[in-house]
Amino acid sequence: MSDSSIPAYADTRKIFQQEDIISGNLGLDRLPRFRKTLANEQGLVSLELKFMFGEAKERLIVGGLQAQVNVFCQRCLKPLAIALADDINLALVRDEEAAEQLDAKLDPWICEDHKLDLAELIEEQLILCTPIVSYHESGECIAQKDYVAGEDATESVASESPFAVLRSLKVSNTSD
Repeated sequence: MSDSSIPAYADTRKIFQQEDIISGNLGLDRLPRFRKTLANEQGLVSLELKFMFGEAKERLIVGGLQAQVNVFCQRCLKPLAIALADDINLALVRDEEAAEQLDAKLDPWICEDHKLDLAELIEEQLILCTPIVSYHESGECIAQKDYVAGEDATESVASESPFAVLRSLKVSNTSD
């Protein structure tokens, strides 16, 4: 299949036998869990997946994905455009027992029947490759929020310690 929209499902009996390649774009509307982590629904996910048999006759899904999405900056909570990229190297297995027998370089993907949900697979890979913390690199949100950085920050924190009141209570109790 050449550049087109990604089908909802792939029949695992056929796609591996034909050593098929699926490439194209996937809309964020088909990725509800991933969409919840984003600042808005603007973005593009493109991917290429190759389905083949490995040396030990395991069913392999190899390829990559790229995405341009907007997440929240963890400093100022405004949208921040990021680029995601991930290499996919999965082995399709039926259960946990088969997953434990895989080579360590392969990640398992459990599919109990013949219908492989491609959007779910891509969504999981996107969630895994999304940074835990994202913030503006230029420091624009630091200046915008009047954050104090460097030596001034430690001085202001030390002078406004939340434990200063406890310290004064402790001193007054020991003098009694």
